[in-house]
Amino acid sequence: MPVSEESQPLLPELAEPSEQDAVRSKYSVTKIYICVCIISLSIAFTWVPMIYVFHLMTCDEYYKHNPAFEGSGDRCNLSDIEASTARAVTLLGTTTTIFGVMNLFITNIIMKKFGVKTALIAQTVWPALRLCCQIVAVTIGAGSGMAIIQATQFICMMGGPAGYLLVTNTYATEMVEKYERTAVLGILSGCVMFGTAVGYLLGGLIGDIFGIRRPFEVACILMVVSTIYTIFFLPYIAPEQQPLVELKKKASQGLSAIFAPTKQFAPQLFQLPNGKVNKRYNVLLLGLGVFFGVLATGFIPILIQMYATNAFDFGPTENGYLMSFNSLIRGLFLIFAFPRIISWGRKRHAEASMLVEERVNSEGAASVPTLPTSPEDFEAMPALQSEQEPTAAPKIDIREGDVTFDLLFLKCSLVADGLLTGSAAFSRQGWHIYLAAFMLPLASGSSSAAKGVMMEMCPASQRADALSAMTLVEMIATLSTMSVFGLVFSVLAEIGKPHLVFICNAGVAVLAVCILAFASFPPKGSKRIQSSDVDSPSG
Repeated sequence: MPVSEESQPLLPELAEPSEQDAVRSKYSVTKIYICVCIISLSIAFTWVPMIYVFHLMTCDEYYKHNPAFEGSGDRCNLSDIEASTARAVTLLGTTTTIFGVMNLFITNIIMKKFGVKTALIAQTVWPALRLCCQIVAVTIGAGSGMAIIQATQFICMMGGPAGYLLVTNTYATEMVEKYERTAVLGILSGCVMFGTAVGYLLGGLIGDIFGIRRPFEVACILMVVSTIYTIFFLPYIAPEQQPLVELKKKASQGLSAIFAPTKQFAPQLFQLPNGKVNKRYNVLLLGLGVFFGVLATGFIPILIQMYATNAFDFGPTENGYLMSFNSLIRGLFLIFAFPRIISWGRKRHAEASMLVEERVNSEGAASVPTLPTSPEDFEAMPALQSEQEPTAAPKIDIREGDVTFDLLFLKCSLVADGLLTGSAAFSRQGWHIYLAAFMLPLASGSSSAAKGVMMEMCPASQRADALSAMTLVEMIATLSTMSVFGLVFSVLAEIGKPHLVFICNAGVAVLAVCILAFASFPPKGSKRIQSSDVDSPSG
């Protein structure tokens, strides 16, 4: 070996700071946090007033075709009006979810072609336009106003809550190092919860004081502010440059390229350290586990409100305070506690792994056969090429820790979710509900941990698709849990046992943990390979 090669370290030196260090800074990520707070505040600002607006519009439309109300009490407090309001709100939620799913695919394409900043601007400009239409609808009122609101839901396809969460998650993970991604995703979710909690309170309060149209006007202004903020304060990150051959290949795929994120759940092939090719289903298991996890816990906030209303006569004001309190606790946990838990757990997990490896190495060294005692039994030693000692290898950066802890945290979080959700079934007084609203957020972080694990399991070039795929799973699970557990609650309420719905939720959470128990990272030293690189995978 030449002297120049002998003097090189066995491990590569740490990379020099790149030109993107200015972008990948805590200051830049903090600006993303502020943007997320503004957008989530704007979106949540109209959630409470929207239901009340539909109630008033339905009431006005009803009396256009029926005799005027006579008697005491609220003229809109009729079963026919309540049923029509429920159908309108259900239709609104359904169209929002459907167009939100379509928005995920469109946003993913915009990010790949024009970059994350352009995609985020689209997620604020189109909702601002939709809010303008809603202001006009609220002014018109009655059936025409509802028709305008329902008709403008297609704008969610171009920009909305689902797309902006995907973009901000991708934006932030592009700015930080690999070991910081999971914690940053948790903080982003906390910022969403914080903005949502403030939006719940201020939206209803401003609507009561200044009129029902004012929350929509304020929300529109906030969305415009977030657009201006994104343009002038967030850094530009160029989209990944791909070879011309790859671009032509994707262009020829047509609609299949739009649904590329769903391909992340296909089995993956790895070459193990022993040379064996192994097919692994970890990403699929992760997706199924997250689906059933969201199915178990995604409807809990609404179930708590329904149960509190049914069992303890909670009204809109009490439920508003309850949800704001729950969102605030969840946000504080994700912003301050979750990153520290991930950092601490990774380091402890890495230290434990190092101790195990050292123990195995020491035991292996102890089992080595006895050294020869005769000089002729020793093998000839090769002559040294140089008297110069090799340069010392750099110290390993322990900040990254062991990312396998993220998967362990996800499993433990769902276990805690199941236990806390099941305990809510024993609520017998009003303050028990507030206690449940305080305790349930302490098991938060499963969504952020799942996204972090997903990004580790998928190739680096497909991080955006990985986040899109996981967000899609969560949206489908959210839509499913509304239907499933809404029906379960109504059935249990009819037999006088609505509290048992929390036991059902806990059971589904246990199922999610059982599925995730089979998910794991490939062994260390494994190499990801393309399916075309092997003829007959084994294992």
